[in-house]
Amino acid sequence: MKRKKKKIWARIVPLSKVKRDWDILFWQSQKPQVRFLATWSLVIDSYRLKGKKINANTFRLQRSVENIKQAQS
Repeated sequence: MKRKKKKIWARIVPLSKVKRDWDILFWQSQKPQVRFLATWSLVIDSYRLKGKKINANTFRLQRSVENIKQAQS
């Protein structure tokens, strides 16, 4: 089985010279699935750091509308 080569990105810069260009280039080079999974991982980590419990209903879409009827004219 042939292994796929993995691209590794790294940079070391003084904090005073940090710009967003490198970060933008890095994330734009990633596939949408990779960006989505990274974002989702941050959402989960955020909830855990705040001490919130995660269950099956935590990330469900809110359903604030129960019923819609067309007005009769």
